[in-house]
This record gives sequence, C-alpha cells and structure tokens, in this order.
Amino acid sequence: MKLKKKIEVDVTPKECAVLFASMPSMDQAEFFNEVAEYVKNNYTRGFCFQLQWVTDDKILTDDGREIMSLIGDYS
Repeated sequence: MKLKKKIEVDVTPKECAVLFASMPSMDQAEFFNEVAEYVKNNYTRGFCFQLQWVTDDKILTDDGREIMSLIGDYS
C-alpha cells in the first residue's frame, strides 16, 4: 500500500544559510538564477525595495551586511 501525504516544512534562515554555504558554486549560481526567476514572476514593485527593507532591518548584523556587500561586489 502506498500513501501520499502532504506535509508542511518550515525551514529556518539558519538552515537555508547552511545549505547555501555548503553548495558547490554551480548550485549557488543556480540558486541565484532561481531567485531571479521568482522575483521576475512575483514581485510587482521591484526587488530593490526588498533589498532596502533587509538593509534597514535592525536584525541585520555587520557581518550579514558584509556578506551582502561581497555578493554585490562579485556579481
């Protein structure tokens, strides 16, 4: 007997970060391609507003800001 069940999984930001940081470069590049595709199809105001909200969020640490900056520098 086979059962099919829908499950809901909540992935934490830390889990996403660990998964991303442990990916090979080709998978990380594909990740950014997928983010771009999602943004293109789902953001009506432009992704720049989301990035600004992240930048302004009090939870963003200096280390997190540095990573964002490095991504921008190497894009």
